Amino acid sequence: MEDRAGRFLDLSVLLTGFGRVQLLGTGMLEHYLRAVDDVLPPGFLDELLAAYDALPAGDREAAAGPTIFDDPKLGPVARNLVLLWYCGTWTELPEDWRGLHGTSPLDTHRVVSPASYLAGLQWVAAGAHPVGARQQGYGAWAVPPEPVGA
Repeated sequence: MEDRAGRFLDLSVLLTGFGRVQLLGTGMLEHYLRAVDDVLPPGFLDELLAAYDALPAGDREAAAGPTIFDDPKLGPVARNLVLLWYCGTWTELPEDWRGLHGTSPLDTHRVVSPASYLAGLQWVAAGAHPVGARQQGYGAWAVPPEPVGA
């Protein structure tokens, strides 16, 4: 795996709370990496990855909140990455952020692709299936979702 994609995956593990294998299993890593690069100003994702690399290796989870999510420049993008992995959607960045860092015609509220909707981590977290896809069969609505393991 290319170093940049691996770093993006590691950042995504930190932001989503899902493991590397689970994220790779979605099949969306390269697609999301490309989608984010297409929306953000040139070099911006590399800046976010550098901020991730600068976190203390031993306790990145504790350090991620105050250093990435609360950062006025990196935080909105980090929060969008969470939504991207969970829902398969890109959410338009805040207007003030766009005013400071630039805009892209792709920076709109949208489902990134049909595959991203199906691969959303929200379905795993809810113990459900994507509405309108991967149907469980007749009568599945009568069976409660199975508990999700920790």
